[in-house]
Amino acid sequence: MRKEWNKKKYAIYLRRSKGEKGSTLNQWEQLEPKIKALEKKGLLKPIDRKVVGKSIDKQYKFDRKKHLLLKGDIYNEGEGASGFKVAERPVFMELLERVRKGEYDGVIAASMDRFARNYGVLSRYAYDLFGDENLDKDKKMLWGLLEQKGLGVPGFEGEGMQAMISSMMDWGALSKKQEIRKAEDIRKGTMLDKGYMMGSKPEWIGKVRVGKTSKGVNYRAAWEAHKAGKKNHVAAKAAGKLAYDPKTHGYYGDTKWANLWLTRMKAYDELGVLDNWLDGIDAVETYIKEIGGQLKTNYATREVTNLISHTSGFFAYPAGLSLANEDEWIVFPNPVEMGVERLASVRNPLELDEWIVEREPLGDRKLNLYQTQPRAGKK
Repeated sequence: MRKEWNKKKYAIYLRRSKGEKGSTLNQWEQLEPKIKALEKKGLLKPIDRKVVGKSIDKQYKFDRKKHLLLKGDIYNEGEGASGFKVAERPVFMELLERVRKGEYDGVIAASMDRFARNYGVLSRYAYDLFGDENLDKDKKMLWGLLEQKGLGVPGFEGEGMQAMISSMMDWGALSKKQEIRKAEDIRKGTMLDKGYMMGSKPEWIGKVRVGKTSKGVNYRAAWEAHKAGKKNHVAAKAAGKLAYDPKTHGYYGDTKWANLWLTRMKAYDELGVLDNWLDGIDAVETYIKEIGGQLKTNYATREVTNLISHTSGFFAYPAGLSLANEDEWIVFPNPVEMGVERLASVRNPLELDEWIVEREPLGDRKLNLYQTQPRAGKK
């Protein structure tokens, strides 16, 4: 532990690059036990857990004018923030200004590459805080807590650490750039990468079928009826799926629909994704109903068209997908986690930093019917 921390005030900085797994919330959960230990020993002044910048739990959409003025000691850049473009990270730039004003004696991050991927770029914007031109007593420390290395350490030790970090960053930057280029070559923006996939999908409210506007299907009600031990025709009626009987001129619960969709929902439940699937349906239908106008008109808008297209893969294969004749495993983003309003706002979801359709070798996964794409001529 650094003696230089003794009773000094530090900020916490969080950042994830585009394509990195996890979130800044995961990053903070990793850091907090170590921060608590430092606070308990009196090496750090208590950290105010309120967040400046982007919401760490995705509770609000980031607004620079509003959320950079918040008070707190955790500065969250969020996911999708490049380590090479320091000036394009508003939260970090705000934090540097607050350090210059004397609000903090330094900044702690999980590792030095959270500050920047390139030492030269970091120096351009922060050298005045940690550089040799400062007297030791005036230096501000940028510290990678998990690495136990940082910039701004006083004396000969600090000079050696600065040289080491400079070299590590430069070599790490080269490796990262090569990794990014390979990832971009793989992610070419196909319809699959955009979340689109043919398959069995929900019947959406507002969709026109056989000249009629769908009132939507209550899949959740059908599942609850099934769990309560009701027969399939009762579950179908609860869902609003009725079939016409020409003999009695009456309507009854569509057992054919129930046989198909209850079987599917049972499989989703066994795979542990049914709740996510039902929550996603509720979120999309709420969006369609709340954008104004008639449901038929709403369904035809560009926003709803975007949303239905981008989420078709998830709703057809919420537990992941193995493509026919290909040794590849694919997992589509959860629309609730992404935010249906955000998905509806873009023609291409690849514009969203957090949007990643995971694609990796199939390996030895054991799959059921609802995780595989039917081959031509087979059901």
